[in-house]
Amino acid sequence: MDRRVVITGIGFVSPCGSNFDGFWSALVEGRSGLRIVDRFDPSLFACRVGGQVDDAQLESLDPRYFRTVSHATQLGLVAIGRALEDAGLAANSWETPTAVALLVGTAVAGLRAGEQQFAILLERGARRVNPFLANGSLPFATAAEMAAFARAQGPQLTITTGCTASTQAIALGRQLIAAGEAEVVIAGGAESPLTVFVFASMGRTMELARDSADPARASRPFDRRHNGIVLSEGACMLVLEPRERALARGAHVYAEVLGGTSSCDARGLFQTDPTGETGASALRALLRRCGLAPGNVQWLCAHANASPAFDSKETKVAKAAFGEWAAKLPVSSIKAVLGHPFGASGAFQTAAACLAFRHQLIPPTHFLDEPADDCDLDYVPNVARAATLEHILVSSYGYGGANAYLLLRHPQA
Repeated sequence: MDRRVVITGIGFVSPCGSNFDGFWSALVEGRSGLRIVDRFDPSLFACRVGGQVDDAQLESLDPRYFRTVSHATQLGLVAIGRALEDAGLAANSWETPTAVALLVGTAVAGLRAGEQQFAILLERGARRVNPFLANGSLPFATAAEMAAFARAQGPQLTITTGCTASTQAIALGRQLIAAGEAEVVIAGGAESPLTVFVFASMGRTMELARDSADPARASRPFDRRHNGIVLSEGACMLVLEPRERALARGAHVYAEVLGGTSSCDARGLFQTDPTGETGASALRALLRRCGLAPGNVQWLCAHANASPAFDSKETKVAKAAFGEWAAKLPVSSIKAVLGHPFGASGAFQTAAACLAFRHQLIPPTHFLDEPADDCDLDYVPNVARAATLEHILVSSYGYGGANAYLLLRHPQA
């Protein structure tokens, strides 16, 4: 069995808004969701900018969740509710709940909650620690709560591979449906990395953007002045179904998930393949499995997070994988306005790709004035570009040399 798999629902909570029109216009027009962080006092750090979700976006949650689960889980619960509603599905109406899978990608999960409770432990003693959030800070807690919310009794997995996590969750979801092991998969990512611990540690390794003078433009993928990542919080969940099931129930189809793949440079936590060949080899194999040539891809929705190292790797892999087509392939990053939501990144990029299919428009790389010396592809600078989009590639890269890719097809192609 190898069923075709489509996306029928999208739900998200982001610094750029929580509805399709607002999110899409932010990506196209360059309305940045980045600002000076106020979740803690950032004055001790070189980077003071982040992508915060407006707390008003969480008002629909049952109040008990504010006492019993982490912020990452709260974001995920809102996103999964919106995804199911968008797909026209209800959590309490599954024909076979055990055929509904829940896959969540994350890098730091409930670290913020754990950090807060540890401070309480030191300052006020063990009896003042919140017993719910002590458990809620564990990596798998978000998926457990989301599965309960969705009444998903099939496979429930937390993927904690870092920045590639939600891309891999969606790819695995496609495999489960294609193989007949699930009828519905809810897959994506939830992340809340705006914490003192993360800012302190990543600031020490010089990985965060160090120029906070203009917060809205602090994230500059591929630009000569890119000097680090701007982290953001958020969650994005997608509903995947067999194509025949979606069409039979009259569901709106955003895109078909043709396939996904992953590989690892295997050079340690902070080193990558200097040639880009490890990622490129996996990408070429994915294209072959899907019966596509490099020229069949009309847009690369790039991981590019404004880290000089990752932007350079993105460029090297694209050149090695696409050959001559790389010079003609539009490559752009939504993270200039979204920031980098760690393990939820790939899910947000997939949502952007679905909207790009709808509008037949490539969102640009904003705030790109002059490309860096080792970034010499077509990055669609600053202005959206009309295009005939039949196939879109989503790329994700992470620490430890992780590489992950999704290949999407227009639902009418």
